[in-house]
Amino acid sequence: MADTNGQMIVWKGSATMSDTAGNLLFYTNGIQVWNKNHQIMPNGNFLINSYSPVAPTQILAVPKPGSSNLYYIFYTQFGTQLLAYVELVYAIVDMNQDGGLGDVVSQQNHILNGVNEKITAIPKNKSSDIWIVTMKFHTNSFYTYLLTNSGIDTIPQGIYNLGKVDNIGDGYLKPSLDGTKIAAGFDDSGNDGKLELMNFDNSTGILSDPLVFPSCKCDCYGLQFSSDGNKLYSAVLYYGLTGNSAGNALYQYNLEMGESASSINSKIVLDSIFVNPNDTVNPDPVYGFCYVLQLASDGKIYGPKYQTPKICAISYPNLLGTACNYIDSAVYLNSRTCEIGFPEFLSSYFYTDTSTAISENFNQNKIIKVYPNPIISNAIIEILDYNKNIKHINIEVYDIIGKKYNIDYSVISDNGKTLRLSITTGNLSSGLYLLKATINKETYSQKIILTN
Repeated sequence: MADTNGQMIVWKGSATMSDTAGNLLFYTNGIQVWNKNHQIMPNGNFLINSYSPVAPTQILAVPKPGSSNLYYIFYTQFGTQLLAYVELVYAIVDMNQDGGLGDVVSQQNHILNGVNEKITAIPKNKSSDIWIVTMKFHTNSFYTYLLTNSGIDTIPQGIYNLGKVDNIGDGYLKPSLDGTKIAAGFDDSGNDGKLELMNFDNSTGILSDPLVFPSCKCDCYGLQFSSDGNKLYSAVLYYGLTGNSAGNALYQYNLEMGESASSINSKIVLDSIFVNPNDTVNPDPVYGFCYVLQLASDGKIYGPKYQTPKICAISYPNLLGTACNYIDSAVYLNSRTCEIGFPEFLSSYFYTDTSTAISENFNQNKIIKVYPNPIISNAIIEILDYNKNIKHINIEVYDIIGKKYNIDYSVISDNGKTLRLSITTGNLSSGLYLLKATINKETYSQKIILTN
């Protein structure tokens, strides 16, 4: 069921942030910041400067590494000369302020001039640090920055000239959930709209080996990887001879074919709308078009259907072709209607590899049980199907940004079919975690909530 209590009005860009238990903390359209009670935070008005006539088109909120209360909001605004250039800036929210409802304690912090709307964030491998990636306008230059427990280093860690020069500025930058690939979408109402796929080294921040997809008279806008990283979904708006909208389509690409022409040629159409000159009611194919795509915690990919009260869904994004089960009207918003944008998230929140993020392994058929759940301080783990010749047991939990904690355990019983363990959560703070139990070489995982 959709929650329609939000006060934000947005065309494209927005971001939300929740705590580790999934409770709303704040949301923003890059102009204002609202708290969980849908009230504007202190200092939460006018994040952008007076030179910016419209809201930012892409916004990203991420937790500050090593902090339980500070969050960074990255967004774009027009520079000090109207329309002369766009700059990447950031604000900081402190959730310890205003009685725990939060306050924007810093804003208008400059990072880079002359950017397009592309912003994304990727956790650094084996670290709590976060890579921030953006692109310079009218160039093919990607800039990487590092957010650490000391804050954002505004000196780029690297500048990489790859693939297409962006002369329009539209389109998303989306990483795979394991942080090893980045897809970039480009708009060109002329004849040079493109999609690019690049490798990303999440240890060093190095971008490399761009695979440039064929040009089209189109806007390759919304992008999303499947949770296993083997499928890429792309929402494309096509232009007619006069530059007006002529149609749109939602595609799936099979990246298991390799980063080559085989992946490009694997394109499958999941949905499409094209102009019907006899339709006098809705002749514009933009009506009902899914511009952007976002993976959710339930493993599905969702997209807002422009100017309608509907949200579409891809039910099983890891599956090939129509087996992914595209649904045109998965969520209905009653009296609300969708615009172009959808809230952005740090993609690793939904990564299905249990070593780095909060997500269950949905292929395990619930062969692990953890109770009680929520957990106060102690719980029981039952493994219902395992190799009874136990040689190794290891219990770990991961918080929502992938930080690992070891858990103490003891064996309660072992009847050869079911293994029962007792665990103690120690000094872990309250929140949502992923528990990973490794028994010999088999790994079992389950989401848990701590209420210490």
